[in-house]
Amino acid sequence: MTHTNGRRFGGRALPRVVTTAIAAALVAGTAGTALADGPAAAPAGKLGPTVTADKTAAAKATVADPSGAAPFLVLNAIDNKGDYYSYQPNGKGGLTARKAGKNTNASRNAWKQMRLATQRHNQFGEGDGHYYVQKNNEAWFADKGFSQRVGTGWSMYDTVFSPGNLGGSAYGDVLGRDKSGVLWIYQADIIGKLSARKKVGGGWGQFTAIAGRGDLTGDGKTDIVARDKSGTLWLYKGTGDLNKPFAGRTKIGGGWNKFDLLVGTGDVDGDGHADLLARDKSGALWLYKGTGKQNEPFKGSVKVGTGFGQYRLMF
Repeated sequence: MTHTNGRRFGGRALPRVVTTAIAAALVAGTAGTALADGPAAAPAGKLGPTVTADKTAAAKATVADPSGAAPFLVLNAIDNKGDYYSYQPNGKGGLTARKAGKNTNASRNAWKQMRLATQRHNQFGEGDGHYYVQKNNEAWFADKGFSQRVGTGWSMYDTVFSPGNLGGSAYGDVLGRDKSGVLWIYQADIIGKLSARKKVGGGWGQFTAIAGRGDLTGDGKTDIVARDKSGTLWLYKGTGDLNKPFAGRTKIGGGWNKFDLLVGTGDVDGDGHADLLARDKSGALWLYKGTGKQNEPFKGSVKVGTGFGQYRLMF
């Protein structure tokens, strides 16, 4: 299958030009079910910044990766003032200079309402929208000027992210860990609406970070990683089965407590393998290059840049 809406750098599909409207429902939240509910229109005039992919990195047009196993996405960042920035992978293991969004008072106020944020990607490895959990604990999906509320009552979740297709659909599913340590999965459709949640399992409260993007083991299925309180990182291999999305865990290694944030944006260095980004407590960002091997999913770390400690959200 081919797809012509992507761009390529060093043999990897680059993110399309992104125009993301941020839903910012600033009305007071109300208590509700944690299951996904029906769509609702975003309040008028409360849309966030417009993001444009870096022109230098997106210089060569070609078809996108049809597997979506190693997506190639921008890194989004929000600082404490509510200003938005994006970083484009340069295809060599680094990031281009940051690009500011159209940071206005309205967009800053919108971002300040966001408690959690994650982007999703489709089967072609392209970013195709974002999920947000607001401080009023409503969940929203937004993409290219379209937005809808997809859940209410999400106060129970301390972690929400979309690592990719976990259960056989063409779009990135959503994982949420509740405060009792139970992990839940929501399957997403083309417009971002979420199915009723399914329980993955308990015991996930032992982890201080859970992240991932795409395939880390080379089998085409979406995997995730989780760091426990001792600083050990574990790999949870994806199965492709929504009812049991992960197989048993595999130990990656220790020493990961030096990082205060783990985030997956897919293939940063353009080699066809999904990577992992990690921010240390000094604000430096490190790239762990993916290998596509289950027993050793990452190579040694490479420093990407400094100054990333200024951001409240990175996704």
